[in-house]
Amino acid sequence: MSAPKKLCIVKLGAIGDVVNSLPLVNRLRAAYPETHITWVIAPLAHGLVQGHCAVDRFLVFDVNKRSEWWPFLRELRRQRFDLVIDLQRILKSGLITRLSGAPRRLGFDRGRCKEGSWVFTNERIAANPTPGVTVGQYLEFGEALGLPQQEPVWKLPFEPWEGVRPAVSLGIGASKPSNHWPMQHWTELASRLAGEFGAQRVALVGGPGDRDNADQLLEQGPAGLLDTVGKLSLKQTAGLIAASEVFVACDTGPMHMAVATGTPLVALFGAADPLRTGPFGRPDAVLYEPAECSPCRKRHCFVEGHPCMNNLRVDGVHAQVLRTRAASLGV
Repeated sequence: MSAPKKLCIVKLGAIGDVVNSLPLVNRLRAAYPETHITWVIAPLAHGLVQGHCAVDRFLVFDVNKRSEWWPFLRELRRQRFDLVIDLQRILKSGLITRLSGAPRRLGFDRGRCKEGSWVFTNERIAANPTPGVTVGQYLEFGEALGLPQQEPVWKLPFEPWEGVRPAVSLGIGASKPSNHWPMQHWTELASRLAGEFGAQRVALVGGPGDRDNADQLLEQGPAGLLDTVGKLSLKQTAGLIAASEVFVACDTGPMHMAVATGTPLVALFGAADPLRTGPFGRPDAVLYEPAECSPCRKRHCFVEGHPCMNNLRVDGVHAQVLRTRAASLGV
């Protein structure tokens, strides 16, 4: 089948999923060098990938603002796309895909779709009983389109970090409360690392929503930590992670940024399933001590003591951080 002249990817967010889409986007660009590629994306995630070399245009759209729907859909249909790929697999992305008017609308198989979004596509990738982590699932679209094989690449655009290089950066946040590691554990880990590397070489990473947790850690933990929580753009955050000797995080967007930038990683999993949302190609980075109820993949934990994340003790995480750093530096 010939290459499409105009192709549209529908992937609005969240941050981690947008990062995980990049290997497919780069593969599409390599296979279709003359195709005009548009990406429909939410405003927050756009801040991270704006200017990406594989994308000709980002069509930024806030699905939660009713006033934006009509002008957005008018512009979407005006583009007359040959092919639209729905990577989001929810009702809103399905509607966008269908209302684009594209003759070819490719999405996930019915079993992996949510909210009935499969009804809006007329082509679907093959069902997969063992789909693997998110990047791998997105790359299945390359197989469905018959694209040439290539090693996954992200080419994540970021702003280089110009400060002191962190020995360890700690991604203390997570969008789902059930994915949080207890703050007392973060505080103890930060204290140990500050004693070993100096407080200014231990960075706290997170968004504005993590500010309260950061303040708690700073109040109870060591003085002088490099506090960047809520102070950096997404591209600046990616640059800090790229500069770090090791990055520690739960299942959250910055964890996937670390994969994209090739940063040595320690990934903390409990409620989240590392076989589904774990770091692509880095199973050795995962620390996982499941409880009877995990992985539940729920947003909130209703089990007393939140055992799946509490089971990840500071001693074990600390030891893994030191091993990972030593291996990456060859010491």
